[in-house]
Amino acid sequence: FPLSTLTFPIGCLNMGGKQNPARELLLFLLLFTVTCVHLIVCPFTKVEESFNLQATHDILYHRFNLEKYDHHEFPGVVPRTFLGPIFISLLSSPFIFVLSVFEASKFYSQLIVRDVLGLCVIFAYWKLQKEVKKQFGSTVATLLNLTTVSQFHLLFYCTRTLPNVLALPFVLLAFTAWMQHRHGPFIWLSALVIILFRSDLCLLLGLLLLISMLYKRISLLELLYHAVPSGIIWLATTVVIDTIFWKRLLWPEGEVLWYNTVLNKSSNWGTSPFLWYFYSALPRALGCSIIFIPFGAIDKRTRVLLLPTVGFIFLYSFLPHKELRFIIYTFPVLNIVAARGCSYLLNNYEKSKFYKIGSLFVVAHLLVNSIYTGASLYVSYYNYPGGQAFFRLHEIVPSTTDVSIHIDTTAAQTGVSRFLEFNSNWRYDKREDLKPGDQRMALYTHILMEMDPVNLDYYRNTHRILTNVSCFSGLRFDTKVLPPVQIALKTKIVLLEKKLNLNYDDNFSA
Repeated sequence: FPLSTLTFPIGCLNMGGKQNPARELLLFLLLFTVTCVHLIVCPFTKVEESFNLQATHDILYHRFNLEKYDHHEFPGVVPRTFLGPIFISLLSSPFIFVLSVFEASKFYSQLIVRDVLGLCVIFAYWKLQKEVKKQFGSTVATLLNLTTVSQFHLLFYCTRTLPNVLALPFVLLAFTAWMQHRHGPFIWLSALVIILFRSDLCLLLGLLLLISMLYKRISLLELLYHAVPSGIIWLATTVVIDTIFWKRLLWPEGEVLWYNTVLNKSSNWGTSPFLWYFYSALPRALGCSIIFIPFGAIDKRTRVLLLPTVGFIFLYSFLPHKELRFIIYTFPVLNIVAARGCSYLLNNYEKSKFYKIGSLFVVAHLLVNSIYTGASLYVSYYNYPGGQAFFRLHEIVPSTTDVSIHIDTTAAQTGVSRFLEFNSNWRYDKREDLKPGDQRMALYTHILMEMDPVNLDYYRNTHRILTNVSCFSGLRFDTKVLPPVQIALKTKIVLLEKKLNLNYDDNFSA
């Protein structure tokens, strides 16, 4: 491979300190476009996103009629704050109003809500990259943007109504304020995100504050001057608002903290080895960019960013239950360090063959990341069978049909949401106390359920399969076809329709 052919792409990446508004606009549009592609390919949601998505729907469509809100019937394992859904609803409401004027499907409302959340994350990220450009130069900022676009998880997750993602814009703004040594805004944003959304962020933001105090950038008196009023205001806000919505005196994030730390019940949802974040989550999230972090750490400015970030991941590793989304706030920071490492190699391109080869890897890693992202997105498309089956129901069954559908837990957890309840004349039911074969199931004209031959056998005389949806079940290898790696699918959700003229007392057995 002739290294001289790298001159043009390296020249495009290594722009020195030149200002180029057109290039910045293109990079911003690229970020937004890739985010929209993730959203359109995977428009449905999982159970972890359920509360915030359903709450946003209820605020937009039921407003002050709190009795109709979903959380009264399905509260979840722990209560969550309504302040995030209220914020997203306020930003989304003008667009939702336009959709209502044109009588558009609520499915588009779900896309709008998620896209608005994604824009909030991108806006906060863009403020961060502007500060990176100011402190590290335009080459590092450009490489940061290209690295972020090439990776899968950050832009895929940024439209998902997870508590972590609702917290993410405020974390990015807080981190930007910390880099700017604006400690007042940093403390107020930190208090907001810790008290309202994710109490575990006291580890990350606390480490940042500790570094500022060690460097004597902020005094204890200044800390208390901002921390005390911000803590009181944000705590009072969440207690007042959430007490109204939940109809009991409540600090939601306080209960979550008690549940996860004191009771340690998060382990009920699975545990992972101590170093899982380091050997599994970070390599998948950062892709090939992770190999440039050591080069970026040569700059002492990035080591100041790296220390609290790695410290947060290390401390969080003591919690047995681990998920990639729990450390999503660290990805942009680690990308800054990786981008600095890439710029180090590019800036020294002319010095030796080592730097030329390193520069080749800089360009190539963006391509490899993009291929991995495309493959991950393709696989993710098959991870929402409940949402796809529910969507098909409305396509297959005429809207004038009298429909009463029961949605089982698996379907509800893999994509079904209130935004997908298109027909106001149909009856949708997610009650969890009905088992397959229960005589009360005869009341439903349609059943959306997990594919289980044993449970399906209860309905062999009473229902017919209207459609089924497959989901991702793993990878299979076949050297006789191209590509040799194929995804394996299995039927996950089936939609049943009741046969006509049946005596259900004879056909159903408990």
